[in-house]
Amino acid sequence: MMNSKVIAALIFAILAVSLIGVYVATQHESDNDNKTPSSSEVIDAVGRVVAVPDTLENGIVTIGSSGPLRFLSCFDVYDLIVEVDEGDIKDNKNGRAYSYAYPYDKLTRYHADNSLGSATAESIGNLNPSLIVVQESVWNNYNYNCNVLASRCTLVVIKDQSMTTICDSNYKLSADVRGTFELLGTLLGKEDRANEIINGIESILSDLRSLKGTSADNVYVAGLTIRGSNTLNTTYPTYMPLSLIGGNNSYKGNNASDKIVLNIEDFTKMNIDIVVIDPSSSDKIIEQDSQRVLEYLYKQNTNSTASESVKLYVTVPIIWDGINYDCSLASAYYLAYLLYGTLTHDEVEKKIEAIFTTFYGDHGKDVFSDMQEFFATKSANAGMELPLLEEVLITVNNGTYYLVATE
Repeated sequence: MMNSKVIAALIFAILAVSLIGVYVATQHESDNDNKTPSSSEVIDAVGRVVAVPDTLENGIVTIGSSGPLRFLSCFDVYDLIVEVDEGDIKDNKNGRAYSYAYPYDKLTRYHADNSLGSATAESIGNLNPSLIVVQESVWNNYNYNCNVLASRCTLVVIKDQSMTTICDSNYKLSADVRGTFELLGTLLGKEDRANEIINGIESILSDLRSLKGTSADNVYVAGLTIRGSNTLNTTYPTYMPLSLIGGNNSYKGNNASDKIVLNIEDFTKMNIDIVVIDPSSSDKIIEQDSQRVLEYLYKQNTNSTASESVKLYVTVPIIWDGINYDCSLASAYYLAYLLYGTLTHDEVEKKIEAIFTTFYGDHGKDVFSDMQEFFATKSANAGMELPLLEEVLITVNNGTYYLVATE
């Protein structure tokens, strides 16, 4: 049996080792927090000092659907992307403008969306990519596995995209968006391109600001895909395109939620002059709640004069597994046209095409036309006609209500 002196010595030794470990860990965190990065280092979204990779020849992996691949696509690095979230391959297009600019559906390596399980972390580590870009929510939810990967590869964390805003009250890019472009520009060795993107987007924001006018019309927003597609009685209190041009949202209730599902009675009590439909949820228009919305609007328009009828328009889709800032800007131009008449329809299309080339360079030239074609096919498969940037009418056939193009 050990005597009391031996036991005391062992306890002291254990405590000493523990205290040393705590000191080292704390000192490391303190050093990391206070360190000023060198020219070959960056500070990421969670305050980590990350060394700029010497080469990108082993490729780039993205983890998370709320930013990483969207931002990287602005830097023309498609040839370097080696693995992405599953949705970017199997469920792309829709409102993801970047997936029209680059054929990400041709990639073969993927992992579960917004997740980093142990097996995935091991697989990515074995791939030994030159750079891993992770959104902050994945870092928070899978912190241990992220740190394991960071010990093997260069891993950088970026902010999740905001669903409600891209800019401040002066129409300058928000600090998070600007910071993400600058961070990636440094890591990719494309600082000039980062500045070009920032200046280009701020020029668009300034242009939108100049197009704001005055309108008493109330806009009801429907059809966005937030946590799946949604019926037409689902609306959106913080619809970014409407906020950008200072329009009036028909929904006057709680603004804390990203979507509100209304009962039909509450929908009929709303003051609605214009309905803006995001075509992403065309598959839900045939469902009962959507049908009841269309029935109400059809009867109201049938019994109203032309000046009192509710107009329905199809806008550019802005969300698919995260918000698409480029499409939000595009939709904002269309709303400025509808509400204020401060630009023509032809000008709207030209400005939208310019948005996509601002974001993707020459790869963005055909994004809008390809998106128009995609949604024409998608809505037709659902039995509807939802042409982008056009007015639609409600028709009824054997008790079922449909949306059809005016021309």
